Amino acid sequence: MTYDRLKAELQAARREGRHASVEVTDLPDDLAEAYRLAFGLIPPEDVAAWKIGGANPWSQAAFGNTVPFFGALSRRELILGSTPVDLTGLVSPLAEPEIMLELGSLPDGEGNAVFSRMGLGVEIPASVLPDAAKKTLAGQIVDRAGAGLIWVGDIRPYDAILLDKVVLRFGKAGAELAEGGSHNVIGGPLGATKAFLKLARSLAAPLSPGQWIATAGLVKAVPVTGGDSVTILAGEKRIHIPFA
Repeated sequence: MTYDRLKAELQAARREGRHASVEVTDLPDDLAEAYRLAFGLIPPEDVAAWKIGGANPWSQAAFGNTVPFFGALSRRELILGSTPVDLTGLVSPLAEPEIMLELGSLPDGEGNAVFSRMGLGVEIPASVLPDAAKKTLAGQIVDRAGAGLIWVGDIRPYDAILLDKVVLRFGKAGAELAEGGSHNVIGGPLGATKAFLKLARSLAAPLSPGQWIATAGLVKAVPVTGGDSVTILAGEKRIHIPFA
């Protein structure tokens, strides 16, 4: 499959809410080439957010990576605070709580940047790849790290002191809540973000101030569907997100 056909199939699968007809052998061998293909899936001016993948122990065990990978999300895939969250058209969506950072400046060559705001929210992976391709690092990169939606709540001015002290419980309504927090992100949320920004800058990713960054899962993801809801409990804070 040519890269143009692979790009068209990924775009069509997301538009039609189905699994893409993609084999492992269709994926690029070179990860930089995989990123270049992924960057072409969304117009640069439409990129509103980024998700970091492979930055917690269970993800790195699954994909064998040591450097976080990442994917872009469009304006329609970023939701700031409004509910319910519509899952229509997403393929096998999952949900996991994450710390969200709003980019206030472009990063330098080492991934250092200024952040304007932060939030606590839910990242909703929804890869369109079939299992064999989805389980590969190249597949994750080509499919925008399984981008689905990013929901950001509890938005406040950026405060670095809070980043590595987040402890929470998370889960679906009616189920036992799992415990987790920023300690589950390798290098901490800020370290994972710095690694992402350094790599993204080296690859000429379309970074821009005002974009949000989902800084990796604090708890393992759970499957969700319309009619479900999830809860984040962090100290005295309770965030409830219903899905439609």
